[in-house]
Amino acid sequence: MQQIGWNQAVYMGTRASQELDLLTHNMANASTPGFKRELLQLWRQDSPNEPADSMGQRPAYFLNVRHRDYTQGTFHTTDNENDFALDGPGFFKVETPQGVRYTRNGQFRLNAERQLVTREGYLVQGKSGPISLNANDQNFYVDHEGGVHMDKSLGDQFAVVDFPNPHALTQQGGSYYAATPETGQETEALDTKVRQGEVEESNFDPSAEMVQLMNVHRSFEAYMKVLDTFAAKDRKVIEEIGTL
Repeated sequence: MQQIGWNQAVYMGTRASQELDLLTHNMANASTPGFKRELLQLWRQDSPNEPADSMGQRPAYFLNVRHRDYTQGTFHTTDNENDFALDGPGFFKVETPQGVRYTRNGQFRLNAERQLVTREGYLVQGKSGPISLNANDQNFYVDHEGGVHMDKSLGDQFAVVDFPNPHALTQQGGSYYAATPETGQETEALDTKVRQGEVEESNFDPSAEMVQLMNVHRSFEAYMKVLDTFAAKDRKVIEEIGTL
């Protein structure tokens, strides 16, 4: 019985530790536009090589799996023509030195070549390549479909894309994601609106997450105390055996 209790305490302590890491990660990115918080979910995996019981159930094991919450964040008006938010699912597409990345952080700027870039200088992609403005066009606006309108012409259109399984995207820093074979092929996010002069705030709720952080921290400490108790009992048994 003690071994079962030990295993349970180790499992729950490990889960609490992972939750603390996720909550800390979420809090560190609370002010990052477009950031999506991550949660820890319990995932059941059946053992295919084990025989089923009389009810047809196979033995299973459980894993703690990170899950990204893509709930829409609230919109904050900045009145900056270089700020953009996505109203609906999907991502902006940007070119980085490591290849194509995806983001919902639409805090962009114009570089010296009048190309639209991220804060880090990554080129924001349109359907025909990097989005750039003509030198003679001082004003521009972007419609809800992502079309870039300049003083004298219609430019490119934002490449706003989505995936069949966006949860399989791997995070590359606070607001960038990379595609994986599990995400599926990128497709155009047809029903998503581009909102100029606004940014999407993170979907992190500081008040609720702080309460959760304190609860998880207390749980972690409790499981550590249980493990200390089991360890003390084991030491006592070993000492008693040594005196025989």
